[in-house]
Amino acid sequence: MRMLKQMFGLGKTPEETVDQPTLENIVLPDQQRDNLERDIMILEDEYGEKEKRLHQEAEKQVQGAAEDSVKDLHVIQMGMCPRCGEHLNEHLFATICIACGWNTFEVPQRGPVRVHLRENNVPIEGEHCYVLTTGDVFIIRNDVVSAKVPKDAVSWIEYIWTEAEIAQRYKQVTDRMKIACAWCNGAADPEKDGFSLVQAAFGCSQERYVFCSTDCYEAFRKMYPSRVHRNCYETKCSECNLCTKRYDDETDGIRMIAKDFLKIKNQKK
Repeated sequence: MRMLKQMFGLGKTPEETVDQPTLENIVLPDQQRDNLERDIMILEDEYGEKEKRLHQEAEKQVQGAAEDSVKDLHVIQMGMCPRCGEHLNEHLFATICIACGWNTFEVPQRGPVRVHLRENNVPIEGEHCYVLTTGDVFIIRNDVVSAKVPKDAVSWIEYIWTEAEIAQRYKQVTDRMKIACAWCNGAADPEKDGFSLVQAAFGCSQERYVFCSTDCYEAFRKMYPSRVHRNCYETKCSECNLCTKRYDDETDGIRMIAKDFLKIKNQKK
């Protein structure tokens, strides 16, 4: 079909053809650039056929790696370990398999990170660090490797989280969620005025309700007044022991909504 299109002039015009980026145009450190030039000279032939073949093989390898990566993500999404197939222990920003030790977790985007040493009380600090399969640790500062710490010298690694970045991470999770108002069933945006999160017990156990506006919250209160012996609407859950608690204190509302999202996701598996 492609040959027929070319014969009748139906293929892409030369202007429409997208050129593949060549190795010569890739930005590389000086040492890698020198190695690349030597390798190209070794492989060079009259028509560049070897380089074309190697490029095609590289594309196949990249495609295979991408397929494996997507498959692993689907396995993780189903709550199973991509390495051993056991159930994962999932948190919002960390996923761990206690069966084989496989794990993935978030680290601060802006650092810092501190690598504590066995024989020295002064840790090495950087913007990022990478633990190699050998156990050695690369410490990155200003986009360069500032230190390579041998495995035997590492005691533990400390990731410094700021409250602002933690709050931002939770907000990113809630932004992807579809939170429904308990009264009108419309979208409830935690960033809008009138958004409310209420915990109340109309029976023996505590429940949580989210409202998109003050009007919806007040309408809910009129329809479902609190019990005589306990005023859930006006009492902090941390100061009350008159029901079976299912949630933490409501003062940390956004984080709790995000955690609930993970609980519901796990229950559906």
